[in-house]
Amino acid sequence: MTSSALSSTDEQPGQAWLVLTKAAYRRLGGAAKYDDDPASHYSWDSTVPNHANVAIGDVVLLWNQTESLGVSVIDNITLGTADKRRARCPSCNSVNFEDRTTVRPIYRCQNCKHVFDDPAYEELSGLTTYRSSHEQGWIDLLGEFTATELRNLCVKPKGQNSFRPLRWPETRQAINTRLGSEVLRPLDTTTAQLQHGHTTKPTRVRIGQRQFRAMLLGQYGPTCAFTGVLPEAALDACHLYSYAKVGKHHEHGGVLLRRDLHTLFDRGIIAVDSDDRIDVAAAYRRYTTYGDLHEQQLTVKTSSAQRDWFALHWTEHRG
Repeated sequence: MTSSALSSTDEQPGQAWLVLTKAAYRRLGGAAKYDDDPASHYSWDSTVPNHANVAIGDVVLLWNQTESLGVSVIDNITLGTADKRRARCPSCNSVNFEDRTTVRPIYRCQNCKHVFDDPAYEELSGLTTYRSSHEQGWIDLLGEFTATELRNLCVKPKGQNSFRPLRWPETRQAINTRLGSEVLRPLDTTTAQLQHGHTTKPTRVRIGQRQFRAMLLGQYGPTCAFTGVLPEAALDACHLYSYAKVGKHHEHGGVLLRRDLHTLFDRGIIAVDSDDRIDVAAAYRRYTTYGDLHEQQLTVKTSSAQRDWFALHWTEHRG
């Protein structure tokens, strides 16, 4: 396989797409599974409609045919080439068929309604592959929108493609109405960075992560900075800054957090104000687990350096 990176300098808002993820279910007909992680990256190839229309800076709202998973903005796309074995309906040659888990034959064509156990196969060579990344601006929307609601936000609600153009102003309004106006801040921050020429998210290997965690355990004991003492296995070493950008572990640059709280902190859904009080985004306060933390004091004593890191995080996510 060969690969290269796409870049973009377009400062205009990108297209928005409703994107069907394949991560949650097996590819039909024995085809290879795509390398997807809904919160991080998405893969497709040149057999997919709209395959070449998706670009850096485009908004992607991922779903699994049942409900929403999350929304973000593409910060990088890598191209490659690959071969592929593709399954088709033996009656009408369509690639659109579904797996029937409780009856035989096990496949049913969505086009001609033919049922069968053995698909017809074709070998495709020299396909262009695409792998986009969108982790930086990811916002969790798991279960917030039904399949019907998502389809109705599409330009063509009855479309069947993996990439379906979304009416972004209406989609944005729907998200804001349901979850609050600040929930899209990570997406907006990433979009602004891309529009000013930062087309890729910097990435470095986390050398010394184990030692960094051990240092924090030695400093605080097995204590989550938001909730208090917990089993060590439940705690992550959380950087108070972007390790990818800074590239080193600062002595006063972290705290221990419960794993779900670490994720929410990284996304700016939880922040810490200048008085060491926890601030939970309004959309998440309706969940008792997180709402009970709102305006509570940190459970650990912070240094001036840590307070400076918290302040930078606050400025990025609370403005």
